[in-house]
Amino acid sequence: MKGRLFLTEVGVMVLDKPMETIVAKRFPEGEALQLYKRIESGEMIPLLKTLLAEAVEKGFDSFQIYEESLLKAAADAGFQVSSLSDHEVERMQGRKTALMVQAGWVKDEEEAQKVIRDFALKHSSLKLREMAAKPDLQVIQSVQALDEFDRTLNNVEARVREWYGLHFPELDRILDSPESYVNLVAKFGRRDSITKEGLEKLDFPAEKIEKILSSAERSRGSDLRDEDLQRILDLAEEAVRMSGIRDRLNKHVEQTMSQIAPNVTAVAGATIGARLIAKAGGLDKLARRPASTIQVLGAEKALFRALRTGARPPKHGILFQHQAVHAAPRWQRGKIARSLAAKIAIAARIDFYRGTSESGLKENLDKRFEEIRQKYSEPPAPTAQPRFEREERRGGRGGERRWQGGRNKRRWGRQGEAQKGQGRGRR
Repeated sequence: MKGRLFLTEVGVMVLDKPMETIVAKRFPEGEALQLYKRIESGEMIPLLKTLLAEAVEKGFDSFQIYEESLLKAAADAGFQVSSLSDHEVERMQGRKTALMVQAGWVKDEEEAQKVIRDFALKHSSLKLREMAAKPDLQVIQSVQALDEFDRTLNNVEARVREWYGLHFPELDRILDSPESYVNLVAKFGRRDSITKEGLEKLDFPAEKIEKILSSAERSRGSDLRDEDLQRILDLAEEAVRMSGIRDRLNKHVEQTMSQIAPNVTAVAGATIGARLIAKAGGLDKLARRPASTIQVLGAEKALFRALRTGARPPKHGILFQHQAVHAAPRWQRGKIARSLAAKIAIAARIDFYRGTSESGLKENLDKRFEEIRQKYSEPPAPTAQPRFEREERRGGRGGERRWQGGRNKRRWGRQGEAQKGQGRGRR
């Protein structure tokens, strides 16, 4: 005879064909959620083995099971099993509360519904906790915080440079690095306070120290009031503090990425890999994306504009930040981005499904880059540009709209006039 294995929130039971309970085992108090998840994941716990053994003693030689993982585990344990149809499962679910009462687990169906509701609340809370604890979500938050921090830090540093430039305008041409600039302002304040010893402590090269000191002596900048200088110093010190936080965030992203996605990190770099994971919505979703999608992640606006207007699609999105792509000549970037995206797709799948480092990915990618550089060392011969692209580049979005209007007029104008004429004729 065939028995049907039915997993419920209170316990597990074996039913016969008329849906009558043959054997039932209730989960111990306080362990229902844990045991339910273990059985659902395909683990043959002792309670389940005992249940099936008792059913075999009552003459049931095979069992129908709906959960695929549990079906495989029961087969591995030596039981004769087969799949349960969706229709049969719906029938069992429709009688779940009645079956729980019949098994003696609850007094009535009202109590059964309350038990199921409490179980569902605990189960959903546990799933939320598990989702929130996923390490790739931590990476997503970290890299998004890093990007937001960069934007804020750039604004503060730009404000310090512009404001302090009223007092010492020559310094802007000497120091290109915003970090060095705010460090100098925060340390010395007025240009008269700048000393050679202080600059040496900030690790400036000797040539630059001489330039700063000579420029400070003959500067044409205006004097600052004490209250204005204090506000500039507040901003500069805040920029220095934020720069330290930014560095620690960057290290955190690198460390976390090397733990959860070592192959993506090796191929794309920690920050770009984290941005791709954030854009895809998680490492699992990145692992399921094809290479062609990974190549244009971050270029959605350009992609949909290309689909809408027929212009050329983008060749890269976030991947443009990779050194090999943005440092390459224009005609090589698409090929390099395509190779890089293909390797990232492989790396993400290894990271998610296997979780181990794969040697040789980076070396193979570097070889491919070198092949592209050698094979396409010369720019391609210019080709005739489609008219719609010339119009779009000439006029931007406005030009595109004007061109679309012209195309529609060319395509539909005469027809519309003909329709108008027909309409008049019909009247």
